[in-house]
Amino acid sequence: MSESRIVEELRFITNPRQKWCPTNLRPWPDFLQQQRIVFGTLYDTFPSDRRSFESRSFLSGLGSRIARRKITDEKALEYFLHNSVEDPVRAIMDELKKVEEVNRAFDLGNGIVFENHPHVMSDAAEEVVDRNLRADQICVYRSETADSESRTMLYVSEYKPPHKLTAPHLRLGLRPMNIHKEVVNRKTIPTSVDPDARFQYHAERLTAAAITQTYHYMIEGGLEHGLLTTGEAIVFLKIDWRKPETLFYHLAEQSAEAEAHPEHAHLCTAAAQYLAFSLIALSVPGGRSPHGQDERCEAMGKLKTWAEDFETTLRSVPDGERQPPESSPGYKPKAYEDVDRSPHLLRGKRRGHAKDRHTKEQVTKDPDESSESSDDESRRNVLGTPTPTERRTRGRNHQSQGGQGSQGTRHSQRPLALRPQGGGEGRCSKNGHKPYCTQKCLLGLVRGGVLDPGCPNILLHSRKPSDDHGYNHGSGRADARHPIDLAGFMKLFGEQLKQTLDDGITPLGQGGARGVLFKTSLLAYGYTFVSKGTVRAFIKDLEHEAAVYKRLLAIQGIYVPVFLGAIDLQPLNRTYYYDHRVYVVHMTFLSWGGHDLYSTESRQ
Repeated sequence: MSESRIVEELRFITNPRQKWCPTNLRPWPDFLQQQRIVFGTLYDTFPSDRRSFESRSFLSGLGSRIARRKITDEKALEYFLHNSVEDPVRAIMDELKKVEEVNRAFDLGNGIVFENHPHVMSDAAEEVVDRNLRADQICVYRSETADSESRTMLYVSEYKPPHKLTAPHLRLGLRPMNIHKEVVNRKTIPTSVDPDARFQYHAERLTAAAITQTYHYMIEGGLEHGLLTTGEAIVFLKIDWRKPETLFYHLAEQSAEAEAHPEHAHLCTAAAQYLAFSLIALSVPGGRSPHGQDERCEAMGKLKTWAEDFETTLRSVPDGERQPPESSPGYKPKAYEDVDRSPHLLRGKRRGHAKDRHTKEQVTKDPDESSESSDDESRRNVLGTPTPTERRTRGRNHQSQGGQGSQGTRHSQRPLALRPQGGGEGRCSKNGHKPYCTQKCLLGLVRGGVLDPGCPNILLHSRKPSDDHGYNHGSGRADARHPIDLAGFMKLFGEQLKQTLDDGITPLGQGGARGVLFKTSLLAYGYTFVSKGTVRAFIKDLEHEAAVYKRLLAIQGIYVPVFLGAIDLQPLNRTYYYDHRVYVVHMTFLSWGGHDLYSTESRQ
């Protein structure tokens, strides 16, 4: 390896990849109210006498076993969170999805998946890059099907060990601020003469560096939600995509909160708050479809980057300055003593308690309780869940329609207070329902031949580009030729990709070791085919595949798919953010070859 190449490799290792950085940091003002709404919805919809979960004796034993293992590094924290938080939340979700009313309220699908293995094409996968240590991250997905092959990312979770990012760091570092002005480009640095100010300075830098990394992946993934956890504390994060440069936060310290709210201690635990947060993410319109590629690109255009990552920042803090001085206010935990933590229930509705309920609280009526009809109206305004009468009516409507329109029913029953006021539905590709072109059609395009009368998109191919409603008079003739040649096709498609990565591109959720598949359309003429996208590390593999297709030109469209060409997105300054840390920058275009035998047999 040449010396210049070695230097380049070392630069890649030591220089952290620049991260998109939020401009403004703001408290998440209604987080606890949303949490109460979620718990109230669960109390309203989940049968109180249902016995679906592990016994207290098992949980007590599990807690004792986990408590013996100290959190000394990232792997120990991962073990702790997986066993004491993530797996229990997944198990609870598995039970909730079995109750139809709960499933409708939150659109649970087939539950959620905590995934800690990188996608085979992510920049953290071993074959893609074996020299970069991956930050400890968990991606949380909504599972659409029982086999979990069809899923949608809900939020990303980042781990930071509590000895690296302490609770005092978070208590003092999380405050309303302009991160660029007050942290990244801060002009004055406190000296050791003022230990409180010095610790505050380090706390703000460490906290900002940590949440910036999570924010970066939220922006790339088009996500509204994310979290950062140390095991001792959780920072819940939210992006309002109308103003994506602002990051909202809520700091949860579950142990202190449980002690401050003994009657509702079970709702303050890490598992309970993870559960509520997951249900909040599921309840957002667009939870199935993250914000589109073009919207993400537009947001990135408004953001600045920060090159210094958390580990670099941590190493810059002297060992003697990593703990707060005795006079620091950072020692006092945030317990939200003055906040009502009870579930937000229908006014006047009492929850039936099981005899062996651990806590003995009774949910009482509000002092200003009025009639049941006004209670229901208030509930709809605050929560958006239907009244019992509405549920019965909607249930009858759903059954009378044979299940059709159920998506709209579920959407209307999601907690309205959890929905953003705009921009959250995600974009639908314009080619989603367009049929694929025939092999003969695309072969004619490649060879400069005639249109295939049997192609379902023939009228779109014959459309005059200057008039969306005009068609060539010869479109029905058997000898009508393609309106463009292959070079024109590639030129138009390159211009389309530069303009949009949403319209005309639909991810199919399928892929292999070297690529992922998309349903793709040239919008100007309706040519519809598949594209295989890949990351930078595997471009040479797809270029080799393209060379093989060219050698097989004589049998294309007969024994192998028709090869249309390939486009590198990097000169277009575009990246398709396919999954967590999966950056598609190269696309190969092929005719659709049909379903594989396994999936065909499964459908039969």
